[in-house]
Amino acid sequence: MEPTVLPTHRRYHDFDALRSGAMLLGIVLHGMMSLVPLPLAVWPAQDVAQSPFYLFLLHAIHGFRMQLFFVLSGFFTVMMWKKYGLKKLLGHRCKRILLPLVIYTAILTPVIFGIAMFGIEAAANPDSSRSIWAAARVGDTTAIEQHIKKGADPNEPDTIGLTPMGWAAAVGGVTAAETLMRHGADVRAKAPDRSTALHTAALFGNTDMVKFLIEAGADVNAETVLGDTPLSATEMDELSTILLAEIMGMQVNEEQLPDDREEVILFLKENGGEYGPVDTDEPLAWFYPFVPGMKNLVNQLPMSGQKMVEGIVVIWLLTIFPVFQHLWFLYYLFLLVLGFAVFIWLARKRSWKPLHGRMVTWPGCLLWLVPLTSIPQFFMITDFGPDTAGSPIPWPPLFFYYAVFFGFGAACFGRDIFENARAGRWPVTLLLALPVLLLGLHAYEMRGSLFEPTQSSSLSGFLCWNLLCSVLSTLYAWLMIFGLIGLFRKYCSGENPRVRYLSDASYWLYIAHLPVTMLLQIWIADAAWPGWVKLLGNCIVTLALLLAVYEFAVRYTWVGAILNGRKSRE
Repeated sequence: MEPTVLPTHRRYHDFDALRSGAMLLGIVLHGMMSLVPLPLAVWPAQDVAQSPFYLFLLHAIHGFRMQLFFVLSGFFTVMMWKKYGLKKLLGHRCKRILLPLVIYTAILTPVIFGIAMFGIEAAANPDSSRSIWAAARVGDTTAIEQHIKKGADPNEPDTIGLTPMGWAAAVGGVTAAETLMRHGADVRAKAPDRSTALHTAALFGNTDMVKFLIEAGADVNAETVLGDTPLSATEMDELSTILLAEIMGMQVNEEQLPDDREEVILFLKENGGEYGPVDTDEPLAWFYPFVPGMKNLVNQLPMSGQKMVEGIVVIWLLTIFPVFQHLWFLYYLFLLVLGFAVFIWLARKRSWKPLHGRMVTWPGCLLWLVPLTSIPQFFMITDFGPDTAGSPIPWPPLFFYYAVFFGFGAACFGRDIFENARAGRWPVTLLLALPVLLLGLHAYEMRGSLFEPTQSSSLSGFLCWNLLCSVLSTLYAWLMIFGLIGLFRKYCSGENPRVRYLSDASYWLYIAHLPVTMLLQIWIADAAWPGWVKLLGNCIVTLALLLAVYEFAVRYTWVGAILNGRKSRE
């Protein structure tokens, strides 16, 4: 039995509010990035108030936010097509999506890169009172001693796996290393990847530090999980070394690095150093230093499989280069609109029938939505949920992943599935999402990612955890989508001028917020305030500032006309 067909020309105030809510959640998500403890410094600001709680919150928001946005985008795309036709739809999307993408990418990309460099430079000279690792990094021996007196462990690794001795070795701080040794630091201490301070010193060509560590009893042939010895560490190519240094917020003398390494190599060999049993001809040998846990899994494949994985990694790296920054979703949305236009043209040519009503009935639709969405999710392991790819080269799994959400939203227009979301089941749906999220995060931790080492030693075990993580993360996304649609349908169905105003402003707020958010994070990174105070304050200041700009310089101008259509001041 076909469901009731609903009116196609009505105002969906709840969906407007929900779409703007997804936009505003993006500001919250970026506002907490400096508070998230990640093993790689992928964000310009690293706050002293970092906590695992914000990592959990990041996963919880990232796990459904953009998926919800694409479902609503598909829904509104069909509404506009039915109202204006395909030609006007494409013209409208070029104006509202493609044009802002091009204009604001050109304006914001250099600004954001400049702020990122400013943040790295600011972090390169941190207040050594922040931590014992920062003190070791800047060579502040007084601060090192103060931290140890307060109970700091001189052998404890930080979030990226470096001990205080490791940081001293990275920057060549012999004086700091001597101070650490006097207070119990072990020159043979190993990081989670089993590297030592000697590996780090050799990698960056710090000859004096290498000599000091060997004289202090460092193991000249200690092996990492990859089999690298300190001598093997000197074989990392210069470009990768410089890139790694930039990720760590360090400066490397590019011209001096080759000569320094030659001196390190000679000294290590004179003291019995040997190269580890690492096959540098392995297809992904260049990538393993960045993701050590990947080596054991890839080596279980035949050589042809390893070469195929290398090709996939290269393509992935090209697709994640952040050309579009936080506006990447506009690019994928425009591609999906183009795909929708092609689909409609083919459907007319071949007289395809619309999706049967039973396919979009809750909760039966989950029986095919979750498996279908899990297929592209299976090929994305950067995070819990989908990857983020900001390059003009689309990442195929990400495109097909969001195509499922977009297509489902399009298929639901004119049906009663979202109307039935208010039938009292949305609270249960939201409650079910929490245990699914917790189970999914456990599978995520076991599987590992770019930021989490895998807990599985076998390729089959890794694939099983990846499959489970994919299913649970997509189930979580769909539960949150249906639950939030029901929630907003119940409480936001009526017209509200303030909500409507914020809905209109949300597009501008999201586009313009990142530079403001990043600068605020850099300025308050060392402040001794609770993390929630910083996050709340950052969001409030960012929204207040950009709302003022929106009211007086955007809403009633040609800029606002591009983003939301022409508005007249009442």
